[in-house]
Amino acid sequence: MNSAGGHCGVLYTDTYLSIRWSPADSSVILDGEVDLSNSAAVAKALAEAKSERGEITVDMGALRFIDLAGLRALLTPCPAADDAVRLRNVPPHLRRLLEMLDG
Repeated sequence: MNSAGGHCGVLYTDTYLSIRWSPADSSVILDGEVDLSNSAAVAKALAEAKSERGEITVDMGALRFIDLAGLRALLTPCPAADDAVRLRNVPPHLRRLLEMLDG
């Protein structure tokens, strides 16, 4: 995995998931599937991007699947409510799940 620091392009890739950095709009792009096998890599990439660049946006438009471990990875870099990661292009199935979890 490449660190987010000083790099643009691919932050992580495996058989099921690609994580890319877009310097144009300070976003992290998730493409593929996030599950237990790669959720730690997602959490690490998001935490590194957030610590080095401050506020980030996660683009989920190309995300086909996410499990509970993946949802936890999205929350890892933002323990405080005012330190939240912004989500963009959230697929309808995930939007519904997030709404259900929010209460």
